[in-house]
Amino acid sequence: MKLLESIEQAFRNVKQPNPHELRGIIGGLGLTSDLLAPWIEEPGLLPYGRKVMYQSANVEVIVVHLPQGTETFIHDHGASVGCAFVLEGALTNRIYRLGREGYAYEEAAHVIEPGKFLYAPRGQIHQMSNAGPGRLVSFHVYAPKLSETKMFYTYEQVLDYVI
Repeated sequence: MKLLESIEQAFRNVKQPNPHELRGIIGGLGLTSDLLAPWIEEPGLLPYGRKVMYQSANVEVIVVHLPQGTETFIHDHGASVGCAFVLEGALTNRIYRLGREGYAYEEAAHVIEPGKFLYAPRGQIHQMSNAGPGRLVSFHVYAPKLSETKMFYTYEQVLDYVI
């Protein structure tokens, strides 16, 4: 069976999974960088590559490619929960909280090595980065599909923009 067919079959009947259920489904797909090669995109408008592989009302499946030295914007996933599987590189996941004035403040950072999973509970604000020597490739599943996501800024980022 082809990868896209396997993904569609695996997620077709998923309604409201938690991140651990998503992990189980992802783990059963037998993913490798070679299998995902056709969906690994170079950065375009964003500082990283992002390709939607599959989408339904209940689930969105995305391949993310962070070249060396790049990072995502600080963001949330709206009403979605997420689970990601790192295939190549080491993903640094920075967790943020919002201060009273609305700026993002870093609370923690964790490194997720290849073959490991990252969980994104509903409401989490985070940023992913690649500080390693090569590219970072990861496979992400969000439920329900992404909508109403928001970007956030640190106080320093706002000052840099204003000054």
